[in-house]
Amino acid sequence: MKLLILYATSMGHSKAIAQTVSENLECYKFEDKRVMAINQYEKEKLIDEDIVIFICSTIGNGAEPKMMKEFWEYLLREELPGYILSTIHFAVFGCGDSRFKLFNAPSKRLYRRLLQLGANPINERGIGDARNENGHDQTLYPWIDDLKKNMEEKCLVGAAENIKKRSNFSVEFINNDLKINADPLVRNNKANEIYEVIKNDRVTPNDYLRDTRSIHLKSTNTLNYNPGDIIDIVPVNLQSEVAEAIVKLQWEENADKPFIIKADDTIELPISWENTQTLRNLLENSLDLFGMPSLKMVLSLYSSIENNLNDEEKKRLSDIESFVKSCIKDKKSIFDILCEFPTKDLKIEEIIDIIPTLKARSYSIASSRKVSGDNIIELIIGVNEFTNYNNERRVGIATKWISTLEPSQKIYAEVKEGVMKFNSFADKPVIMICTGTGIASIRCCLQERIAQGQKENYLFFGYRNTNCDDYFANELKKYVEEGNVKLFLAPSRDQPEKIYVQDKLKENAELIYELIDKKNAYIIVSGNANTIPSAVKTALKSIYIQEGGINENQASSNIQELQDKEIYQEECY
Repeated sequence: MKLLILYATSMGHSKAIAQTVSENLECYKFEDKRVMAINQYEKEKLIDEDIVIFICSTIGNGAEPKMMKEFWEYLLREELPGYILSTIHFAVFGCGDSRFKLFNAPSKRLYRRLLQLGANPINERGIGDARNENGHDQTLYPWIDDLKKNMEEKCLVGAAENIKKRSNFSVEFINNDLKINADPLVRNNKANEIYEVIKNDRVTPNDYLRDTRSIHLKSTNTLNYNPGDIIDIVPVNLQSEVAEAIVKLQWEENADKPFIIKADDTIELPISWENTQTLRNLLENSLDLFGMPSLKMVLSLYSSIENNLNDEEKKRLSDIESFVKSCIKDKKSIFDILCEFPTKDLKIEEIIDIIPTLKARSYSIASSRKVSGDNIIELIIGVNEFTNYNNERRVGIATKWISTLEPSQKIYAEVKEGVMKFNSFADKPVIMICTGTGIASIRCCLQERIAQGQKENYLFFGYRNTNCDDYFANELKKYVEEGNVKLFLAPSRDQPEKIYVQDKLKENAELIYELIDKKNAYIIVSGNANTIPSAVKTALKSIYIQEGGINENQASSNIQELQDKEIYQEECY
């Protein structure tokens, strides 16, 4: 039997899951096993496959990744007979976020279409949810267990072999000096567009509890982005912190020995790893040493050090899912966990297997090209600070690194399409609702609309304190004076009784209802995904009940209809 694992991804989650599935099927012998991006596969050959496993991400509110578009259009052709895939067996695992109404929709559509074309399901569709405590891993591993059981029962594979997990990578130490073919002026190493840092200023007072940055990036090329689009930036770890970690983990002996990395046939070697490397360089630029642990990470760790664990350590790791949950609750990093177990003698290839790679962080673009120009991107980014289980101050990996960037330095980044559909409301009245740095995409949208002569802009902006985190205050005041926006501010901490954006919405219930019911206004919501969407929907529900004279069920139905028609849009994080 041949095995093909196809992934459709945007941020890399499905690619990582595809590799995890491949690793967990190492116990079976296949005539051929491939792991491929779906847009690299010759779709016409699908009928010649035996077992095909699809890993599919969800983009925005229910869209499939761009790389899947051509493959999906091929499957939807009307002339395809209903039996064309009757010789293949398949499985589908979807990645999504249950905050969105069309949760995991692409994987659902794919599963249904494969059935229509006669393909034989191996097991039920897997449903990964980023909102789970352990993310997609929480349902992935039970789904893999079910997949293996069903493959055996359907005689698609022979008996599982009891083999020790092998590394996907091999390392060959060399004698020559480390040479990395990269621009030494660039602060990260992801091969995308190069941007120069023009500005990186703290916009909150130095004694304020939050450090928020106004960052301007300049591209040498003409940019082409729309309001609501995002920029992906892959961070790197600070050299000083990596140096301390190497000492604490007792990895000094091999930290600076140059080597070449080779990958097996089932995995694609990252471009940045094709050059000569050292462990120090990997930890600084590629491996998420200070990131959050996952089930896969701890499983890989356990597999590598099992023989070196004492009884107490084995007991701690006996229920890996509970162990990971406790680590996340205590806000322990991967580095914290590595320090708790015997990891001194880990091989380089084992370290690469255990520690995941640094992933891109997405930031909403806060400027319109009509205002900032065709080669400037403005961002407003809050530095993520928190305390861990030991009451130690920690700072998020990406924002910590970003806060150190200085003017004239360069970084790699990539502009991508966001979830906001600006063109759908470009000529309509718009109610904009945001909190904190959620003002970014709203400001971009507002600048674009004002430049186009649109004046029916209603902005509800929530923040903590005036003169502290009321971002773009002078610019918004100018827009109000010019008659380009009606502004409703909600400074929650300026007075003893807290005021939030949902309170301002209710205070202006008559206006909101008239805009939606009579003027067909659109609603754009941006901010913390854990708080603002539910708060806004609750406020809108009460407005519908109060001003529309309808009951709660009808109000909920009306709000759902706004979402279905994308009149109500969320750009939350």
